[in-house]
Amino acid sequence: MAITLGDAFQNWNPDTKLATGGAKVDGGVIAMLEPNIFRNKVMLPGVTFATDVESLMVDNRFAVAFIRKLDKVKVTLTKATADGAFRVVPTQSDGDFIEVKCNDVLKVAEVVNEPIDEARVSGRTAERVALASESYDEIKELRYLSYLINGGGSPDATDVGAPASANTTRSTKDTVLDNIIDDRATLRKAGADPDTLIISEDTDAVFLKYIGARNYFSVASPSETAVFGQVFAGTLFSGKVRVFTSNAVGQDNSTLVGISATAPTDETEKAAWEKEKALWDWSKIEYILYDHKTLCIINVARYIGIIDYSAIEHNSSLISILTVCGGRIRNAKKALAKKYAA
Repeated sequence: MAITLGDAFQNWNPDTKLATGGAKVDGGVIAMLEPNIFRNKVMLPGVTFATDVESLMVDNRFAVAFIRKLDKVKVTLTKATADGAFRVVPTQSDGDFIEVKCNDVLKVAEVVNEPIDEARVSGRTAERVALASESYDEIKELRYLSYLINGGGSPDATDVGAPASANTTRSTKDTVLDNIIDDRATLRKAGADPDTLIISEDTDAVFLKYIGARNYFSVASPSETAVFGQVFAGTLFSGKVRVFTSNAVGQDNSTLVGISATAPTDETEKAAWEKEKALWDWSKIEYILYDHKTLCIINVARYIGIIDYSAIEHNSSLISILTVCGGRIRNAKKALAKKYAA
């Protein structure tokens, strides 16, 4: 009996891999990876966070870095005609140590339950590696953002993330740019150079409505989009502040990191669940404005490999991804998160 291509695909059985009349086909289903399944990536090395400490830690094989934050040296003002005006008195500057430590381990273990030879023919192993890598990258993106929003990337008690803006009123299309200008002024008065703004999708929509109304915001050019990706929205204030749009900001991300959507019935467990869930619920954050040089992120160990897993599970291979990372804001005076009250 003759089998047409249409028959083969219409009658293909994914379990037996048999088509009409018993003819074996390579497959009627094509597996293609759709990237960025849930959240996009705005954590760009050297652009939205600093990598200077990472390079030092990796090159010197450090697990922990202590950065000395110096206080200012006291300067006295004296008239030149006064006694002892030109006498030099030795002084010593003091300061605090800021701990930067890799405090997180992100890992993926994906078992491919399929004979190795067949997997190579079908491409399933490559498909699973791509899927595992994409899933890992997405969680890494959320964890990197959490260093900026929540802190907690280092066990140092001073690592608490970006302070909240004093303004807790929800922004509108008429107030959002004024709020950003006010927060920028607060940071600059503290000595910061706020050059990065990460906004929610809702704030991004408001920005687009401003085009033509006020000239503070300039949309990304094609060349800028090619360099930074679609997450780059444009610049504010004649290029002084780069704007990136994140669909993680302004949303609840708790289920993506494995937190149950349903609260436990036990009161103690429920309290712990609510505390953990709140760390990843960023639905009331409109934007984070900061100096990207103060956000320090380190990734000191990276590993990805495919391991023969047949000794544990017959005819299978294990996709393994492992990274040791950490991060924190080095100076809390250089970042602000705009959150609105309930």
